[in-house]
Amino acid sequence: MLDFDADSLAEQLVLLRLISREQARQARFEADNNTADSLIRVLLRKGLMTSWQIERIKKGQNDGFVFGDCRVLFHLAEGTFARVYRGAKVPGGQPVAIKVLRQRFTADADAVDRFNKEAEAGLRLVHPNIVRIYEYGETDKRHYMVMEFVEGQNLRDFLKLRTRLTEQEALPMMLGLAHALKYSLDQGITHRDIKGTNILISTKGIAKLVDFGLATIEGNESKLAAAHGERTVDYSAIERTCGSPKGDPRSDIYFLGCIFYQMLTGQLPLPEVESKDPLAKMLKRSFGAIKPLSEQRHAPSEPVTRIIEKMMKVDLRHRYQSMKEVVEDFEKHITALAAVRNGVPRERKSVLCVELQSDIQAALQKNLGAMGYETVLVDDPELAADRFAEKPTDMLVFDLDGLGEQGLQSFLGIHHNSREQGIELPILLLLGTKQGNMINRLPDDDRMVVLSKPIRMKDVQDAIILLSPQV
Repeated sequence: MLDFDADSLAEQLVLLRLISREQARQARFEADNNTADSLIRVLLRKGLMTSWQIERIKKGQNDGFVFGDCRVLFHLAEGTFARVYRGAKVPGGQPVAIKVLRQRFTADADAVDRFNKEAEAGLRLVHPNIVRIYEYGETDKRHYMVMEFVEGQNLRDFLKLRTRLTEQEALPMMLGLAHALKYSLDQGITHRDIKGTNILISTKGIAKLVDFGLATIEGNESKLAAAHGERTVDYSAIERTCGSPKGDPRSDIYFLGCIFYQMLTGQLPLPEVESKDPLAKMLKRSFGAIKPLSEQRHAPSEPVTRIIEKMMKVDLRHRYQSMKEVVEDFEKHITALAAVRNGVPRERKSVLCVELQSDIQAALQKNLGAMGYETVLVDDPELAADRFAEKPTDMLVFDLDGLGEQGLQSFLGIHHNSREQGIELPILLLLGTKQGNMINRLPDDDRMVVLSKPIRMKDVQDAIILLSPQV
């Protein structure tokens, strides 16, 4: 219990900037007697103070109530590096979140610098899907930043309740986060710590990126891991695995893909590793062992699966090179969905089929037509190359069986032509039973599927769906 009376308590609360002098006078007037408990009951009833504030006062803790022009109301969350409080602007009462560096780090110049850099990065980022930073500073040797308050919870806790989201529910959140990351990368700011606890889901269903604490850090990786935990090790591990430099924006793309994977399936693509040793964690990472999204029980539609799996490619050559590409593919898919819902007929895609055998030509025309393609059939590989140069198609099916070296050179010419024109051409290449030696002469292209005969038409259909799922 408090050792002073109502008058002494009221004066102390005014000096601590917890209430105004007028509020103290009015509360004192309404109190039943001159005891501190009587005054506290009035303050709580009128909403002028919170139970958290009262408990700290009772314990004799008279600091950490005000940062800048914001009053701390109660504790929200904490991590190794900082604590987060719910606060309110004075005057006005605008709700805010206040992030305060833990006191044990205040003597650590690197930690303070990291904290301030996070705030500086946040001040530059003004986006509806990124938690705003309003100001930062130091009060009584305690470093703080004032942030947008998001009514809701982080993605990790959200999925503990929901397990997973349907594609329809997840798409607006995923597109919002994709836009947010594109925006931050366009500003030259990488996140470096994308994980479930650093994504907030508001009660209105808006997803927001938070905590750019590793965005501009340079220094010892093990030190960062100790302060920020396992995801830092994940970034080091993926960059070490694929040979990319530290701070590569494509690492953020990879881990945002992991977030989307988890949102849709309820499964963590990367298992938690029980170890306090960052090096041991890194060595235990097995990115190649992640179960493909397409094989998950709750896999989304083909277009969304393709986007996320491309975001999560370990091979940098096959991963998206920019968030602009990710956003564009998501928006194309959402536009196509809207067109279908509104009854707008979709434009027929065209496919160039290079095929010698008339029976296979007929089968291809029938099956590709049923799949919605406008089919262009050519039995001469040189004519096919000329035809594509004049009018490129949306896809290429090229059967090398029986065409030999001439056919291979024509195919390579079409592939080179598409690259020169900046066309990402999906290709299905069919090889004869004795053409296996040609595989080593084919270009490296993640939009190409190679099938060796004998094959069924079902194999062809499956390959085409995989190559162009939006058709």
